Amino acid sequence: MQIRDELLDATAEITGAEREKLVIGDRRIFAKNDPAVGVSYLEALHKAQEDRGALVASGAYRTPPMGRTHKGAAAGLAPAYSFSAYVAEVSVDVETGQTKVDKVWAAHDCGKALNPLAVKGQIIGSCHMGMGQVLSEEMKYGRSGHLMNPDLLDYKIPSVHEMPEVFPIIVESNDPEGPFGAKEAGEGPLLPILPAVCNAVYDAIGVRTAELPITPDRLLRLIERKCKAEGVGDPLELPSPRLEHSELQAVLSKRAAEHAKRDLDRRHNENREPYHNGALFGLDPTTPPDEVDEKWAVNVIPSEEYLADPRLAGSAWKHTERRHRGDA
Repeated sequence: MQIRDELLDATAEITGAEREKLVIGDRRIFAKNDPAVGVSYLEALHKAQEDRGALVASGAYRTPPMGRTHKGAAAGLAPAYSFSAYVAEVSVDVETGQTKVDKVWAAHDCGKALNPLAVKGQIIGSCHMGMGQVLSEEMKYGRSGHLMNPDLLDYKIPSVHEMPEVFPIIVESNDPEGPFGAKEAGEGPLLPILPAVCNAVYDAIGVRTAELPITPDRLLRLIERKCKAEGVGDPLELPSPRLEHSELQAVLSKRAAEHAKRDLDRRHNENREPYHNGALFGLDPTTPPDEVDEKWAVNVIPSEEYLADPRLAGSAWKHTERRHRGDA
């Protein structure tokens, strides 16, 4: 708002029009009652910079009220949550304790992927970052409290040679609180690689670890302890591990299957023909929701014309989400 006011002041000075009667639209700033009286957005910007120097303003996104106001030491509730599911394929040398991650399949729900290529890059980069935490990165301190690995020579960060092949999978959903239905693809994709690798190690050799990173010496101690508990001398003779679903996992799997069937039925039942007015999802965003014709609610095909306009596209996304929630 601060920069907007400065641009309006500059336009009023250029045109001589009353500032209160100026509006912004179509990349211009002009008088509401006489559109011919106005200047381009760029002209107003240059004038404001000449008068005031660099145009600077500060702002921040504030989440909507989420119930309790006291958050304590935690981050508290958030208006949106992203979800991820990873599968890792590993090779474990039981004689040396060396673990190598060969492949990773990484699925992340980022809301609406506004830039799919950037989202995939974030997922791959997060896997690389998490690989260090799960396999090698650790700050070691001596008895006197000094850091024993203070540089990158001793603090082991995975290089490109240790990086596995990552198959990023974008799972899209439409979040009503995010910009154009987006959520996040920043730090979220980092978290699942840790349990995915730990579970893959257990699936390979039957040894559980609750401590990271899974360094060779640490894994060798766990293997020796497991062999002693099972009464075997060779790690290759350890019994095959069994992965069993917990009661919670069974409930969540059933719920996920129900949701998948619901979404599939919804797509089959929706009309795929473009709406006659060409509006995204058959909705004219300029019409109030309570005055919209019922026909708009059955269309799911966006038009290129409306996708090109962020304001109209964003409005249509929000109304479509209302319909899916049953609010409309």
